[in-house]
Amino acid sequence: MNAKRILCALLSLALCLGLCACEQEELEAVPVQSVGLITGIGSVGLAERFAGMVEAGESVDVEKDEWLKIKEMLVSVGDHVEEGQPLFTYDTTAMSLELDKLRLELAQMKAAMETKTRQIEELEKEKAKAKTEDQLSYTLQIQELQIDLTESELNIDAKEKEISRNEAALEKDQVLAPVSGRVKTINENGGYDDYGRPQAFMTIQQTEAFRIKGNINEQNAYSLQEGTPVTIRSRMDDSFWTGIIERVDWDNPVEDNNNYYYYGGGKDDMTGSTKYPFYVALDSDEGLKLGQHVYIQPGLPGEEDDRLMLPAWCINDVTGSHPWVWAANDKEKLEKRELKLGEYDAETDCYEVQSGLSLQDYLAPDSDTCKEGAPVVFYSESDFEIPDMPAGLDGEEYGFEGEAYNFGGEENGVWEGAEVPADGYAEESVAATEGENAG
Repeated sequence: MNAKRILCALLSLALCLGLCACEQEELEAVPVQSVGLITGIGSVGLAERFAGMVEAGESVDVEKDEWLKIKEMLVSVGDHVEEGQPLFTYDTTAMSLELDKLRLELAQMKAAMETKTRQIEELEKEKAKAKTEDQLSYTLQIQELQIDLTESELNIDAKEKEISRNEAALEKDQVLAPVSGRVKTINENGGYDDYGRPQAFMTIQQTEAFRIKGNINEQNAYSLQEGTPVTIRSRMDDSFWTGIIERVDWDNPVEDNNNYYYYGGGKDDMTGSTKYPFYVALDSDEGLKLGQHVYIQPGLPGEEDDRLMLPAWCINDVTGSHPWVWAANDKEKLEKRELKLGEYDAETDCYEVQSGLSLQDYLAPDSDTCKEGAPVVFYSESDFEIPDMPAGLDGEEYGFEGEAYNFGGEENGVWEGAEVPADGYAEESVAATEGENAG
């Protein structure tokens, strides 16, 4: 009898354990991102940085006078030109003939105007001597001539401006380079670019002055605005330069075919993050080299904010007495974790986290799949800090197939998810997309 009871108890226990195991297996894996990535600080506590590259200065357009014909092109695409160097010349022979013709037309117009003026004076004299019944006829003739006279004055004014424009062009029959650089394009036949905008006759890419190009994604776009002061830091030593964000090109997103989050062997472009190029105008480019890779850091030296500011969308019950987040624990399972919050920054919609989180923690936004004990998938798009692949994540367990664990493809021989060197800054290995991905 006792043996039967023991057997029943063991069977009941096995059944409960089996049900629990089934229930655990039904929990869907939840992707999590590092606090350092979400806040833009980086898991090693460094201030927010973006990968950047030194490139030639901005392109300068050179326009052609639409009224004039070109006699000779003095440069070709790819040529290096110095500021003040002749680029092309106008056909001055045709301009001289056209100018003579315009001057003759102007003289004729002025003569006709003088004739009408004398006619008005004669009619006014005759009107003064005419009978009352003839006064109306003289008045109508005078008014008609005055209208013609006003029109002649307008035509003469337009003709004089046309002559002045041609005289100025005749004196400057050569068009000079406004800056030093390389001739990038020549569009002798005009045309439009891919966005329907008229193309410049010629563009010159500046080479004397450098600027910095980086990329920013939509998740941290708030941190960089046009006019924002930034610090440019060398990847090789402690050198730095300063400048401002000159332009964020929202009209030309960066094409990135690898910018997907792989999960369960599939590819979902709805979880990707669009990136946009931005440009930094430097206060000084002394010491920089064309093509050099650098880091772009918002703010000037000494202005770093070492507080941990977490976006409000990460926090549950943010205005309640016990705010909390979904966080990955040391067993790589999801758990609810309470936070102690400090000041709120309305401009960035972020709260200061005083305790409960570190930069090395991983979080998930609240969703239907977030349940305590659910397995987590560590996910990072950062081109600055690449986390080690957590132990036990061999890809197969959570539906990944082979190399699909890579969250951004392979560039420069570095896989995202690979171990970062101890210094975190090794050239050619810090960023999976060095100089291209940023933020």
